[in-house]
Amino acid sequence: MNTNSKMKEFVEENKTVLDNPIIKSFLADEDNFNLVQEAVANPTPENKERVDKAFKEHYHKVKLVKYVSKLIHFFSIDYDRKVNRIKQKYLLILDQPISSDNENDVVAKDLITSENHLSFDNVFGSTLKDQIENEDLIQALTTLTQKQLQILELLYLNMISLKEVAYLLNTSPQNISNQHRKALKKLLDQLV
Repeated sequence: MNTNSKMKEFVEENKTVLDNPIIKSFLADEDNFNLVQEAVANPTPENKERVDKAFKEHYHKVKLVKYVSKLIHFFSIDYDRKVNRIKQKYLLILDQPISSDNENDVVAKDLITSENHLSFDNVFGSTLKDQIENEDLIQALTTLTQKQLQILELLYLNMISLKEVAYLLNTSPQNISNQHRKALKKLLDQLV
């Protein structure tokens, strides 16, 4: 009996087993198909062992891919749930729905129609002197050096830390701290 007729007979006898998706994917690989064909044509224990070993490796790979795929799938679902839970917990007032019916989810920010938004920098000014209304304090600010005034503006208007100011002005944090302290002392002396 030749190899093709043995293979046809093998396929007829094992038709239901060969419909299994894992076996189909195993036989789709040309190397695995050749191993099975050799084992059917020459059913020695060595040939059967090679097919068995190749199938075990294939099955392990399929299971690993399936596991990782499910892991990614469920991790992404859990991540989306976590993000949605955080978004729902920390809604901004304007992001909250106006009505409780689920049909019409209108939020307050959608009802705002003004497109002429004012910048706070334009309203209050961008320097420390523009922010202060007390004339004595404005006068005291004029006694500061340009560097001291810049440090106060960065610290109090821009809310930047001492380390960040030191980095911006290319100096040490100790120097910024000393300049800050001297500026405040000078302001205090002028106001008292």
